[in-house]
Amino acid sequence: MKQKLLLFYIAFSFFACKPEPKPIPDKHNYYYLTAEQLAKTPYFTNPAFDTLTFVSNQNDTVVFAKTRVDSGWYREIDFNPGVEFTTYHYYQQISANYQTIKGEGSFGVVHSKKGGAYNRNYLSNVVRVSFAEHNCYIQDNFLGINHKVIIDSMLLNNKKYYQVTEFFNNWVDSISVRAYINIDYGVFHILENKNSKNWILIH
Repeated sequence: MKQKLLLFYIAFSFFACKPEPKPIPDKHNYYYLTAEQLAKTPYFTNPAFDTLTFVSNQNDTVVFAKTRVDSGWYREIDFNPGVEFTTYHYYQQISANYQTIKGEGSFGVVHSKKGGAYNRNYLSNVVRVSFAEHNCYIQDNFLGINHKVIIDSMLLNNKKYYQVTEFFNNWVDSISVRAYINIDYGVFHILENKNSKNWILIH
């Protein structure tokens, strides 16, 4: 009887002292925009674009001054049934914020490693340019040479722009707004068809 009690005590002590299993820590993955990607527009790398001046065909002038550059994250979460940890994915987003110092309007640029945009969700490497109430989106691999959608050159006010890409308001609306962009000058021409205004960047 004493032997049984001793064995019971040893067994109870073993299970009572057994440490609790440590939880598996969550995983956090970070994805950063590269210097090459940020150089696809001049807003983050070229101080000459800290101030932007656009003039319209109706003699309106609007001037924007960059106030700050912010960096944030677009987060996605993987919930896997039966797995003891959660995986978090963080995609970098960098914003160039501008203040209107002359005229009426607004301007801003966001470059995202990944993020939702209008009716196309979870696109990677997207540049969003906001002008007034318009939001024009383009993937950064469209900016530069050797792409089928690129216009070789455009002539505006006796100035030639090379490797130009045309893009639209909210991806698919090619009627209300069209914009033209290249690596060297960013957005240099905006056509607001609904009010017959054409805006040109003044250097």
